[in-house]
Amino acid sequence: MKIKLYDYQEDMKGRIEGELRLHRSVMAQMPTGTGKTYLLTAVIDSFVNGNPMEKVWIVAHRRELVSQIDETVRKFHSYFASSTSSLLSSVKAMSIQWLMRHYDEIEEEPGMIVIDEAHHALAKTYKEMWERFPNAKFLGLTATPCRLNGKGFTDLFDVLVQSWSVPEFISKGRLATYDFVSIKSDGVTQRLIDSLQKRGADGDYQNKEMDMLLNKKPSIERLYRSLEEFGKDRKGIVYAINISHAQKITKLYQEHGVKAIAIDSKTPAVERQQDIAAFKKGDIQVLVNVDIFSEGFDCPDVEFVQLARPTLSLAKYLQMVGRGLRVAKGKKNCVIIDNVGLYRVFGLPSQVWNWNAMFEGKLKVGKRKETPKDREFFLMNGEQDDIQIHPDSEMMMVMSHEELLQRIQYREFVDSKGEFAIIKLPDGKMTVVNRQGEQVIEPGSYYDMKLLDGNILFYRPRRKTVCYYDLLARVVIDEDIHAKDAPEVITINKWEFVEYNGLFRSRTYEYFALPFRPSQYDLWNYGYYLIYNFRRSTASGCQEWIYKEEDGGSMRMHKENSEKVCFLRGDHTHVYWLCADLYDSGIVVMDSHEDYYFVDSSLKKTYIGCNQPKTESENLMVAMPRLGKLVYEREMQRRKKQEEQELLLMQEKSEAGYVELYQAGKKWGVKVDGKVIVPPLYHSIAQPVGAYCAFEQIPRHWGVMTVKGKVIVDAKYEKVEIRDNGIAVVTDITGKAQTIHLK
Repeated sequence: MKIKLYDYQEDMKGRIEGELRLHRSVMAQMPTGTGKTYLLTAVIDSFVNGNPMEKVWIVAHRRELVSQIDETVRKFHSYFASSTSSLLSSVKAMSIQWLMRHYDEIEEEPGMIVIDEAHHALAKTYKEMWERFPNAKFLGLTATPCRLNGKGFTDLFDVLVQSWSVPEFISKGRLATYDFVSIKSDGVTQRLIDSLQKRGADGDYQNKEMDMLLNKKPSIERLYRSLEEFGKDRKGIVYAINISHAQKITKLYQEHGVKAIAIDSKTPAVERQQDIAAFKKGDIQVLVNVDIFSEGFDCPDVEFVQLARPTLSLAKYLQMVGRGLRVAKGKKNCVIIDNVGLYRVFGLPSQVWNWNAMFEGKLKVGKRKETPKDREFFLMNGEQDDIQIHPDSEMMMVMSHEELLQRIQYREFVDSKGEFAIIKLPDGKMTVVNRQGEQVIEPGSYYDMKLLDGNILFYRPRRKTVCYYDLLARVVIDEDIHAKDAPEVITINKWEFVEYNGLFRSRTYEYFALPFRPSQYDLWNYGYYLIYNFRRSTASGCQEWIYKEEDGGSMRMHKENSEKVCFLRGDHTHVYWLCADLYDSGIVVMDSHEDYYFVDSSLKKTYIGCNQPKTESENLMVAMPRLGKLVYEREMQRRKKQEEQELLLMQEKSEAGYVELYQAGKKWGVKVDGKVIVPPLYHSIAQPVGAYCAFEQIPRHWGVMTVKGKVIVDAKYEKVEIRDNGIAVVTDITGKAQTIHLK
């Protein structure tokens, strides 16, 4: 067997060696799963051949990594090293902890020190090596040259050498494609994670608080449901918060017939090796671990990665998901099951990061999503072939592997800004594409192209011609004009208008344009729509209806002609007239064709009728009352579901100790997260059981309320006992007991 470096490894090897000739300390970045251990061994082999009298140290921050590196060096020496190489005798692998304890016992001076997983290199700990061995060369390798505190690495390393980006590795088949599913933003788990307040010594979430909120049966059951939905029959790794969390996950998975085991730092080395061997062989389906398989673990056929622990560390996130991106024979793709919403913090694993800025300490990645750039420009497009998500699922599809491949097909970027990018096609022509990969202008041999603020395109179809194009409205603003006459995008009441040639257009080039600059008092912004009270003598042709929620959603026509011009956010085709406002449930508008649409807050348009109906169902006298009743019923169902979700969240917080009883005077109330939820109204309140608690209105008159204060059992019982399964046993004054289902 002959081990051969890939082309990108050979390229990195040459660049690293070039920088080491110029600098004392070099850091090299390569994505997880691209073979950096083989690369570092090849660099060491070359160094040893060129400097046969010099010693090389490999330093890692964990003993497991030391063993893995030592194994790789021996394998490399057996199959790859030059015949004259003294690789084995010249190289020592050690942990930083061991080195710190034995500095004074070491007599030799290394010619090179290689630091694996160099993002762990803390200034105080590692700086001593630089000081003790001033003549040594230093090489640090990492997939993620970033620190949670935002500090760079220039105190230790002189320069950063970067390999290909993740999209490049995927496009060339060196990393696997993936499907990415994540929890919904309004789900219970995301809301629990959003409530995390405390930070540990490293700046990440505090382990104790994570454990308190997420190491509970309902949360673990949600993990299993996600595994069953997206990882069934797949081989994979679960990342848990702590040992207790890992063990509980494993137990539940085993109860459901999943061949799962838990591995952590306390697992004996022999047992750990046996378990890993069984996993690699396929006898074990799921490894549940606590930070054991974040770095250095090599099992290419991992088919899913389940994220069950939140983090604010970009390095931890990429190390975890990276375990699933290695390529393997027979492996089609990897499914990343994000049960803790890390997608909303860091974006996708194929995000293109500015590693050099992080290396220099000029970019801190905190709890926010970076603006996608370059190869990470495109969003989802097309249908999912393999993964279908049930409407009632707690998860959402973020990216399918088909969509990922489409996203990275455009690779030569000229410029990108906002929602659009200028790309150069293989034939040399340029065009503009949106995030769905659609071309918004015809490709051409343009002399110049540039994206201006406000999604305005400047371009030259001919050498002396300047044109401007509204990329949102997809119309030419003007041609054969001078650059000084560029359209300007202005914001009035948080709404964009294009000002050009004395007219103000709300990003639409239909007939309506204001001949004057409107003030903020002329416009009413309701988030997804804007209205302008346009009084004029000519009729709009739009009926105006009034919705009455308190009357069961009844609707009646108010007047024949609406005076309210309506713009929908993101709709650059029509100017509308406002027909009806159904409060938070949506609006009804009429377009320029006199067709009426119901529009909800997600901007979904549903046709309901028109001014010239051909059928009875299109008649507004029929359609509008029917719509009002439907919206009312939906709203009532939504509020009921929201209340159930809030009760569930409250229950889990109650179990985590966030609900407390308090006394003011002689009365008792309830606080949640330190906020008063139930004022001090009651003679006595029992400790909550889940989302419910018994309360004593007056002596010997007990009832049941939710921890939000909603009374669901009147205070008329001698005794009340609430049980864990949402059942209350109440006893009246006669001593007769009965069971009440609270849910």
